[in-house]
Amino acid sequence: MNKIESINLIYRNPEVRGGRPCIVGTGLRVMDIVNAMRWNGRSPEQMADAYQISLGQVHAALAYYYCNQAEIDADISESERKSQAIAEKVLADKSSLYSRLQRYMQNDDFRAALSEAIEASDENRTARIRALFAKMDAKEQEVNAFPTARSVKSLE
Repeated sequence: MNKIESINLIYRNPEVRGGRPCIVGTGLRVMDIVNAMRWNGRSPEQMADAYQISLGQVHAALAYYYCNQAEIDADISESERKSQAIAEKVLADKSSLYSRLQRYMQNDDFRAALSEAIEASDENRTARIRALFAKMDAKEQEVNAFPTARSVKSLE
């Protein structure tokens, strides 16, 4: 008589990683393994080494993926869609650090001061960069406070 053995190396918990399938003993999602293989071209051995898990755990995640490919691919697509939406929101938010940095980098004085601040000693670097951003913020607020349009009375 044959006995069917199961390998229980994948789990789901609604409170861990949004209920996505993970490798037992970790918070590493099956989709993380798939993405590492798909987008980074990592071998199972490289993933085991990089994530500090066993080769068996990597293969269990891949086996789970191949048995549930449509579900995992849908999770990956949803995750990519959410990431893209967040990135677009950050880029559209004029007060975000990235957007501010893009605007400020157009200013020659800012670029020069930032280079100088980055090259400062470790103990002064952070304070100088913060002061530089505060100065640029103050300049932006000054510009934004200036009325851009005034009503003009007709001469007729």
